[in-house]
Amino acid sequence: MSKLVVSLKLFLFLFGVQTSQAQNSFYGKVYYGISDAALLVKEEVVGGGLSYDPEGLREFGFLLGKELSKTWAIEAGLNAASADFKYVLGHRMVSAHESTMLPPSERFQMLSFPVLVRYSIFPFLYVNAGPMLDIQRSKNPDYNQSGIGYLLGIGAEHYLKKVGVFVHPHFKRHATIPFESTNYNLNEFGVQFGLAYKF
Repeated sequence: MSKLVVSLKLFLFLFGVQTSQAQNSFYGKVYYGISDAALLVKEEVVGGGLSYDPEGLREFGFLLGKELSKTWAIEAGLNAASADFKYVLGHRMVSAHESTMLPPSERFQMLSFPVLVRYSIFPFLYVNAGPMLDIQRSKNPDYNQSGIGYLLGIGAEHYLKKVGVFVHPHFKRHATIPFESTNYNLNEFGVQFGLAYKF
């Protein structure tokens, strides 16, 4: 009888350890994303002026996460984004004559370092949110987006054992707290598609 009790206690102990490890496991994600972006002006310039229309914003990156419980996790990673910024004069697109004086567009590039808190609504559905440290790599100071921004997202995922796939619609706002004075905020409505792996 005592051996049965000891065996039962050992089983419960090992089960508890496995459950604890399952609830506090690490995971990694890699993704590719597209966004509908807009460079919004904080204050309108009298008489219009030169502004920019982002087109073709693409991103790729990775996240590393740690499950703190069945529902909560924390995530951090690196994101690289790029787009073509077309010139806009006043509230209209640059005309054919004016386009001869300006290049058709300029390349925008930025690195972001998000730190996100994740909450699982269901085993396959979650929401996440948190700040991002943004570093603009392109040189134009007129719309510098280096600073602190934030992300709000919702995601769906499905795992087959340790490997999973996910889709992550989200909203991003950059330069909420800019490092340098800027009259623009880059806003994104985007979606990421990727692969995940549980360690």
